[in-house]
Amino acid sequence: MNITEQNYNNFFSGLSTGLLRELGSGYKTRGITNTKNNGILKNGILISREMESFAPAIYLDEYYEDFCSGKCLNDIIRQVLYTYRGGSEPGKRQSFHEIDFSPLAMRDKIILRIVNYARNASGLQDIPYIRIRDLAIIFHFIVYQEAEGIGTIKLTKEHFIDYADSSAGKTPIFSTLGELFHLALENTKRLFPVRLSQLDDVLQTLLTKQSAPSIPFHTNTMGNAKTGDNLFVFTNTSGTNGASCILYPDIIPQLTHYFGTDFYILPSSIHELLLLPSSTSFCQEELNDMIREINLSQVPEDEVLSDQSYYSRDFAQLLKLPDSVMSTTYQ
Repeated sequence: MNITEQNYNNFFSGLSTGLLRELGSGYKTRGITNTKNNGILKNGILISREMESFAPAIYLDEYYEDFCSGKCLNDIIRQVLYTYRGGSEPGKRQSFHEIDFSPLAMRDKIILRIVNYARNASGLQDIPYIRIRDLAIIFHFIVYQEAEGIGTIKLTKEHFIDYADSSAGKTPIFSTLGELFHLALENTKRLFPVRLSQLDDVLQTLLTKQSAPSIPFHTNTMGNAKTGDNLFVFTNTSGTNGASCILYPDIIPQLTHYFGTDFYILPSSIHELLLLPSSTSFCQEELNDMIREINLSQVPEDEVLSDQSYYSRDFAQLLKLPDSVMSTTYQ
């Protein structure tokens, strides 16, 4: 065991002991290490009552950094308790074992997300996915949705087999990867509408703390956008995993119609894309350099989507998925 591991173990032991002391009898804690998006490992702690099946995961990496910087452990214990109590109020979330995972119950809760293919290659082995060049479309269930955000779990190949099973009177909700894709696409579009804003407006909101105006890009008027080198932020209304909106049916033609021209897609993160009308003075290689610089300096590693830009017309062609992909099933 190296010094870093020993330091973390000491931190975790002290934190766990302090939490149990504050919570009293009838509670237990357990350390976890989860693989998040892009293969990033996150250390966390599960806190639950005895015989309780639901235990919210609280990730500890930032708390550990504070500890290493000299922050008092008792202050960290109080912060973790505050986080735990906010997420474990009676009735706030269902126990995992109380969630109805039957096909019909989950039909309207299957959504899709878009991630980097290479950075998630090891985790893609056990789940259905669709590869689009350096990207991958994956599928999730929504298990709770609140004002603060949503909780999801990945749809695995085992889920696919179960939900596609038509034997013994079962009613499948899809039978191929293509049917799953279209189901998830419609659900995602319904639950997470598109939001388009000019980058200047978004930057202004960071200063004024006001909401950036959303552009009605579906206008029937051609060329309403101020083109040139103006960047547009493209996401969903929640601002989470909003890059997936570029998959919505007819979204690229609608954006092209609004801009009055084709455009470049800059995958700034899994949460949003930057769109740049093709009248820009930048060439695509310059845009790729810009993306790489942003990824290195400003985007958390687990939120990096791609290091390359896409031309809208080319990306639209990539979305015409071949029959060999759409007809995929799992045994």
